[in-house]
Amino acid sequence: MAYSRWTNSVWYTFGTSRNGDLPQKRSDWYFKIFCDSLETIGGFSYDELKNDIEKCIGAVKNDVNPNIKPPITEKEINELKTYMLEFVEEIEKDEDI
Repeated sequence: MAYSRWTNSVWYTFGTSRNGDLPQKRSDWYFKIFCDSLETIGGFSYDELKNDIEKCIGAVKNDVNPNIKPPITEKEINELKTYMLEFVEEIEKDEDI
């Protein structure tokens, strides 16, 4: 499940599992984030996003490298949040997990 790609965004995001296996339950899902401006954050679990998406957004904002130009904008942060919400919604719609 890809939510954004380099061709149209500063974010490359997709749903996966932490260990590469097919997720068996919702808590196995992981929202992976790639962005040149992030220092250490690689993504968030479904549970982290479901329980406190604003905390996850705050963690992303705190992880942005200020020396990377151009800087991440608030519009791009909001774009990332829409991808996070899509991810959570898709996981919740899947009746098999």
